[in-house]
Amino acid sequence: MTAVRYLIVEGSSSSVDNGGAGTMSYHTLYLPHAVHETDQQCFATDGAELPQMLARQSSVIAAFKDVPNILFIQGGQNDLLSMDPSVWLANFSAYLATFAAAIASSGKLVRLGISTHNPRNDVTFNANRAIADRALRLFPSQRKCDFVVDWAVDPTWGPDSAAANQILYPDGTHASQAGQNNMEASYFRAALNSLFSPLT
Repeated sequence: MTAVRYLIVEGSSSSVDNGGAGTMSYHTLYLPHAVHETDQQCFATDGAELPQMLARQSSVIAAFKDVPNILFIQGGQNDLLSMDPSVWLANFSAYLATFAAAIASSGKLVRLGISTHNPRNDVTFNANRAIADRALRLFPSQRKCDFVVDWAVDPTWGPDSAAANQILYPDGTHASQAGQNNMEASYFRAALNSLFSPLT
């Protein structure tokens, strides 16, 4: 029997199928390429900020299955439009700590991942994401999460200037379908396929 992994996704419109730019999201694109059979559940909603994600945190925890779980959180894409990055990082760290405690007490096998941020056609957001992303890359070594998918380093879709290119970001915020495909193939797939290997 093929072992099944369970992928749980939390975030905002970039993680919603047909949200944002009307694209199929990276996590759905991943499923045919998973090294082990993988099912998924997505809690992400358009426009979500950390307060909305906190409100549904207990539901996300309740979704853990008795198989290897991957909890992937794309946070901050809306918060960092106006929130000081140091404040957001502190709040996001506390949010992740609640997950870590729940994972430890659940007895279930869960790997917790986060991502850096795609650009927006917004000067404040891009300045804030640069600060936040430097900190997020340290989170695994600080034991705040297990892995980081570093979308911000992509040479085409990662620079601030990319968000002004309507071919790459049709609305200046959400990656085109080619961008979602790139996020999945170049970053998300490699990160997730390296987890639970060999799967027991």
